[in-house]
Amino acid sequence: MPDINAEDWARIEAWRELPARDRRVFSVLGPAQSGKTQYLRAVRERWPSATLIDCRGMGADTVATGMREACRAAPAGRPCVLLLANLQYAGETVTSTEPARIAEILAPGFRRFEGRDVWVMAEYDPSLVGPPRIAEYEVTLPTPTTTVVAAEPDPAVARRLGALASAELRDVPLDVWASLTSAAGVPTTAEDLLALAEREPEVLVLDEDRSSVAFRSDALLHAWRHTQPWDAETQSRAVEALMAVAADARPGLWSEQGPTERYAAHALPLHAALAGVLPRLLEDGRSLAQFSAGTLREAVAIAYPDGVPYGSVAAMLHYLETQGISPSSQGEWVAWLHHSALSSGRAELADRLMASGVPLPWRTTWTHWRPTGVFGRIQGEAGRVDELGLVTGESGLAVVTARDVTTGKMAYPKHRYIRQEWNPSTGEPVSDPVEVHASLSEDTLPWNNGRRAVGPAVPDAVVAEHTDDGWKPETPTLPRPPACPSAVTHGLHVDGHWVLAGTAGLFAVCVEADERTAPATYPKRPLVTAHTRTAPWPLPPSASAALRGEGLRDWLEETFGAGTCHRLAEHQLPHGLTNPAARDFLTRTGLPEISDFLHLAITPRGDSPLAEASWPGRGRDVPRQRRARCEAPSSGPFYELGSWMYSRLLLDGSTGRLYRDTTGGSPDPVAGSSLVQFFAMVRLYDEFRRTHFPYAPDHKDAQDNLSKWCEQIDGTAAGAETWTLILEGYDFEDSTWDLASYGTAWA
Repeated sequence: MPDINAEDWARIEAWRELPARDRRVFSVLGPAQSGKTQYLRAVRERWPSATLIDCRGMGADTVATGMREACRAAPAGRPCVLLLANLQYAGETVTSTEPARIAEILAPGFRRFEGRDVWVMAEYDPSLVGPPRIAEYEVTLPTPTTTVVAAEPDPAVARRLGALASAELRDVPLDVWASLTSAAGVPTTAEDLLALAEREPEVLVLDEDRSSVAFRSDALLHAWRHTQPWDAETQSRAVEALMAVAADARPGLWSEQGPTERYAAHALPLHAALAGVLPRLLEDGRSLAQFSAGTLREAVAIAYPDGVPYGSVAAMLHYLETQGISPSSQGEWVAWLHHSALSSGRAELADRLMASGVPLPWRTTWTHWRPTGVFGRIQGEAGRVDELGLVTGESGLAVVTARDVTTGKMAYPKHRYIRQEWNPSTGEPVSDPVEVHASLSEDTLPWNNGRRAVGPAVPDAVVAEHTDDGWKPETPTLPRPPACPSAVTHGLHVDGHWVLAGTAGLFAVCVEADERTAPATYPKRPLVTAHTRTAPWPLPPSASAALRGEGLRDWLEETFGAGTCHRLAEHQLPHGLTNPAARDFLTRTGLPEISDFLHLAITPRGDSPLAEASWPGRGRDVPRQRRARCEAPSSGPFYELGSWMYSRLLLDGSTGRLYRDTTGGSPDPVAGSSLVQFFAMVRLYDEFRRTHFPYAPDHKDAQDNLSKWCEQIDGTAAGAETWTLILEGYDFEDSTWDLASYGTAWA
């Protein structure tokens, strides 16, 4: 065990005395075989209350759980000291993002736990994972005098060892190693590889039944990876070889079949990611169903280091993780994949998932659940469901949903609710949405032709509420609803199905098996963080076309209403309006009529909608000092279009720019180039505000991308004070107040 010299120990002791706000992870650095783990063990000898966690082969979530348990078990009243060994070898697969997630997110963020201070010391091999590199909080161990890999005289043997090092599991079946050697161009039988392993006891170790092999240490494994790296073409050959074996697999889980099929279930997505062919694998539901959530998340993170593409299967997997979905079985995971595929309109993917032969504990029978990671409204979506019940009618029972759209909640509430009825067996709407003034809880009031909400009093109907602790109440005679993310808030058992509803709409599931081992509910977010992030979203095609002048009028009237864009004839334009782009917009597209949105009010007025206005601050009665601060941005003239946030909107006739008439006039334009850009930004923000984003992550992604789009459309205006305030999330209590700003499920 290495000795800790006095200088190092003094640095460690000084680190331990730092307050939590100043403390960082203390790093033990050094290359392979420099004694980093032994150094941490020596620290633990001096601090017996410290807990050493060996991260080798563990995911970040598992490490986080171990850190929490260690803190709970530490002596009361004393700080927790955590020593993370082998951080660079974290992850169930060899190619893994888990070391980075632990090093960059978990370890630095774990400073306090349940009111107690926490000290984290971790070892790093800088060649595998980047350390914090803060000189006063680190020690660097000397490079060992011996090399990890001895010179190998036989190139063919070296390539075979390189093939083994390129495996994604640490213990590799001999048959799999044989397949990998073929991909590497040195085909070898399993028998010959067994003999090779027996000749190299200093490098390789066989398991008890001599059917699988591993490197004696992770240091050796990574050293051979470094000396015999695989390129994408070689990885592609490995993918094809594994897929050929998997194609002959029996129906059911690969993980329950032969050694090569089991290996493929755990490692094939990583090989595909490194080969650059992961999308092909993800889009095939039969193969997708075989891979665990953890394996897929690792592979997607490797394949898309710059973010998952918008609208892709990889994005679907990303948002499943951000929802906190952590399945306890492969069947449960495939059930959520199938649900997500159906909800996002991927019918073929859903069918192939069902055809995979993986038994599901439950399955979605119909869905009006909004897919995550989608910008804007979706035709026919149910919207947020705040209440769920039943109504009776001539055609029998119908599920009824209600959404609270009350406005003026802060001062003068106008109570309104949107109700709609659905066939519980098919999910087909049996009524159009109607606006009423009573909630479903006010069930003494008849509504809609005398029918009444009957809720749990209906025979064979059971109502359940989804809480942070799971479903309440549980009915012993019924299979309970599946574990769900927090966006699901209500359940109703009717006609042998559970109809589930919440912030993203509603869907129905048929429970095939009541898995009491499954979690009662999922956490609201990943324990550490999601493995992936999203790439920038593309500007919606309709917006791109409108900005090019294609279908601009139709696009604006989609949201502001048919006929709301009022065109002007050339002779109706004032002579002072000389800007060609502004004249073209007013004559070809027309000025939109807008009210009760963003406190924006534009009401075109007959034959003379553009009234000339003076720039504020120019009046004779304005004090000289104030006039000096409010110089007009041009010689004008200016025309009043309407009002925005209690100030007039002024169009500069010479430049086409728009300004708000704030106190004294603002020199920062709200449209830096043209009316087209301004109304495109307003239209996109309207789409954002009217969208029912069910989760905080996709709401934030939409908001971030909206800001980027506005910068692309009109960078001058987007960077000014008014639009910055709006794009950062200022709440306007207007006709859209009940929608995007309604975030009770995001806590």
